[in-house]
Amino acid sequence: MCFAWPDNLVYLLLLIPLAVLFGYGFMRQLQSRELFAGRGMIRGPGRRRLLFGRMLHFSAIALLLFALAGPQLCRGQRVIFRKGADLVFMLDVSTSMLAADVPPDRLERAKDAALRISSQVRDGRRALLLFAAAPLVQCPLTHDRDAFEALIAMASPVLVEEQGTSFAPAFQQALELFAVPSSTGGEGRFRSERIVVLLSDGEDHTGGATAAAAKLGQAGVTLFVLGVGGRGDALIADPFHPGEVKRDRDGNAVKTRFSPLALRQVARASGGAYFDTAGGDAVYDDVAGRINRIVAGSRLVSVPADGFPLYHYVLGAGLLLLLFERLLAAWRSTGMP
Repeated sequence: MCFAWPDNLVYLLLLIPLAVLFGYGFMRQLQSRELFAGRGMIRGPGRRRLLFGRMLHFSAIALLLFALAGPQLCRGQRVIFRKGADLVFMLDVSTSMLAADVPPDRLERAKDAALRISSQVRDGRRALLLFAAAPLVQCPLTHDRDAFEALIAMASPVLVEEQGTSFAPAFQQALELFAVPSSTGGEGRFRSERIVVLLSDGEDHTGGATAAAAKLGQAGVTLFVLGVGGRGDALIADPFHPGEVKRDRDGNAVKTRFSPLALRQVARASGGAYFDTAGGDAVYDDVAGRINRIVAGSRLVSVPADGFPLYHYVLGAGLLLLLFERLLAAWRSTGMP
């Protein structure tokens, strides 16, 4: 057996204090029944059924926690060599990124962050993925850093026709970018580390961002999320009329608000990390340093040749035990001893 998210096995440690609480609760429940019904009233089957219900409840929670690790039935092993990094920069170019609550505006701050991080990362390929309501591959994975940096400088909301913000299709497009084979052999014996750097203000108009981010983590992609924006409401510049603010159909100025909580949830769902660009160069250096440490850890690793997911069965078993325990509790409440 292997696990899709082995880091989540640490949640099983919660079973230790939970077992103590269940045991304490069981004893307190017995004492309370004896106090009100008279000592000696709880005997034989009544006591055993009460204990059985507690054990069902505990086992159900244990199965649910175990399911978080993504157990799989794995067969065979194959060796791959992780070398270098394929780095996809996901740059939000929705019109809300033109808000000037961080100087000169959110988009320019995000571009500067991407350039700073890219310049400090050793080796590997770069790709630039612009997104608003729909994603646009501005630069596929390439070793040509000059071309990559030039295309970052050109990034603008006018390049993406469908405005709004939707993370889910952009994450899916990022996975498809990684599917392009590298000169070292793509998905064969050699494989680069796969890393996504998301730069956004966190607005999401369609939902599904956390589920899509979780798929990145399941695919072995490392996600770094950089939040870009200030505090409070901010006006949005009109990309087609320089010097003016964007207005709705009624002529009211359109405002936007930085949403760090949404970005933190995306990072957490993928098993990645969140950073606030308000920290400036120190934050960029930190992200670049983490990426370099991942690249420096390139090594021969053994991975399962084939895996069959079991976590949905474990999750179903846990839910069934919870249901059975509730039915048993309801049965006891009807007057059984």
